[in-house]
Amino acid sequence: MKKALSTLLFLGIGFFNVGHADATPESTAAASFLLFEPSARASAMGNAYVAIADDANATYYNPAALADFNRRSVSTTFYKPVPNLASDIFSSFAAYTHPFEGIGNLGFSLIYTSLGKQFQTDSQGNSLGEFTSFGMGLGVSYGTHLLKNLSMGVTVKFVHENLANVQVGNEQGKGAGTSFAGDFGLMWKPTKRFTLATVLRNVGPNMTFIDADQADPLPQNFTLGIAFVPYETEKSRLLVTTDVYKPLPDRDGGFFSFATGWSNDTPEAEFKDIDYKIGAEWEYTLSEESAFALRAGYWHDQDGKRTLPTAGLGLKYNWATFDISYFIDNSAALRNVFRFSGGFHF
Repeated sequence: MKKALSTLLFLGIGFFNVGHADATPESTAAASFLLFEPSARASAMGNAYVAIADDANATYYNPAALADFNRRSVSTTFYKPVPNLASDIFSSFAAYTHPFEGIGNLGFSLIYTSLGKQFQTDSQGNSLGEFTSFGMGLGVSYGTHLLKNLSMGVTVKFVHENLANVQVGNEQGKGAGTSFAGDFGLMWKPTKRFTLATVLRNVGPNMTFIDADQADPLPQNFTLGIAFVPYETEKSRLLVTTDVYKPLPDRDGGFFSFATGWSNDTPEAEFKDIDYKIGAEWEYTLSEESAFALRAGYWHDQDGKRTLPTAGLGLKYNWATFDISYFIDNSAALRNVFRFSGGFHF
């Protein structure tokens, strides 16, 4: 199962840590596919998005943003995270939101990630066949206003990961696990130009593949985000945003990793785990129904030893949006990697 092991190593280290053997908190977690962020607009701004999330991707980034939706919205994306290393690994995401005046707004989302075809071998290296690994998450989201300028949101997710459908060695179970998780978000907008938001993602019990003693934590994480509009005219607008991201998986903490994950290592290591993301978007209005945007961002991941500049652009036409992002990185994993996503409003 050599390819399976290399694929799982990649997934455990994390999307932006390919090529480094340093252990990160995410490397202890199951269902790492839940960290594959779906929006090309967000990735163009360094994935600093929890204080924006003004499309159907709010079901992933921050369900509290759903409270401000007044139209139905659809968002879709399909991409290959590391096509230069493993072209059969891909991730797809689809979401739909529906406003209900007076009671809040609902959202539905589905993420499906193919982890590629794996080859099973015995201890002597003889081929025993092939199998496919995948992960899937199905979510229902709700967002509403607590106060005029303060909203909250919740997402409940069913999570399934099938790493291997074959028995390994003397283990009794197979490499498939199922769990559930929740996201909890808040968004405060004291003015039209400033937003403060926070979200706690993937809170749930450990995922069991073989037995309870070997269960792995979900990739719980906490993000604090700020978005600010320093410049705005009738024709153009500049938006700047930043996120501070802290991974929280803790094998011993289980469901309560969101609490224990802050102190299961030395203070120095806990601080080093934090990722910093910053992004900017300049949008220019072409007409009453259309606009285009230029974007740039930067992601600093200290424990994964990666600094990643990003760029992209977007097109908007009344009822539809199209976004593209590009990772400015010369590593073997992310060289010439583009991401596309689209959305509809009606």
